Amino acid sequence: MHYRTRAVILKSKDYRDADKLMTVFSEKEGKFRAIARGVKKPRSSMRASLQPFCHSQLYLNRGRDLDLITQTRLLSFYGNIREDLTGTLQVVYLLELLDKALVDRVPMFHLYRDVLNVLEALEQMGYNPLFIRYAELSVLTNSGYKPVMNQCVHCHKEDGLVSVFDLPAGGLVCRNCRKEAGSGFEMSGEALAILRMMLNSPLQALPRVKATPASLEQLELFLERYLEYHLESKFKMKDTMRKLKSLLSGLY
Repeated sequence: MHYRTRAVILKSKDYRDADKLMTVFSEKEGKFRAIARGVKKPRSSMRASLQPFCHSQLYLNRGRDLDLITQTRLLSFYGNIREDLTGTLQVVYLLELLDKALVDRVPMFHLYRDVLNVLEALEQMGYNPLFIRYAELSVLTNSGYKPVMNQCVHCHKEDGLVSVFDLPAGGLVCRNCRKEAGSGFEMSGEALAILRMMLNSPLQALPRVKATPASLEQLELFLERYLEYHLESKFKMKDTMRKLKSLLSGLY
């Protein structure tokens, strides 16, 4: 059976001779793996469109175990992102997040749309850390872990909320339930305001947000911890970026 779907390329792995095993996040099929025959050959017409974080049209044949990619058409290469080291590293992290968060063959159209919007925003406007935070929140929301911000996650009361987030329970707590959150994750008022705004606003609103470096750093750490807890996984790219940042800071 032949079919086609648009997809973001997540990663590739060598697979027999000139072939590669591709992992993609597709519009119609969700995340899945497929074989790209002969793609390692220098003259392969599919090489350019099967690079990580390309957006491509894939033409496939269904197989018993793995589908076969027969043709491709490049839709977006995101050349501006690739010319910026920070943007490239952040997108590679996003690809790792998607690969670890998504269940095979479960369509997630809203997340797919959000990922494309984030990539386009990074391409057109340059790197903005809130774009990546927006993508992380979309992963959480579409995976069933949307942060509860308008009421206590334990008693469901809307009054008396404090700036403490219970990671296992998935939301803010009130004064009376503060002890149930254990150590919790304490957040500043600014970080909470930005988080609430991102949960209720379109991506287009983010460039207008003026955030301090401290609140941006806190949001990044909070979402990393929240994702790691519910996905039960660490992100290798995060460690790589921290080591690179430490190395660069030591040179200047």
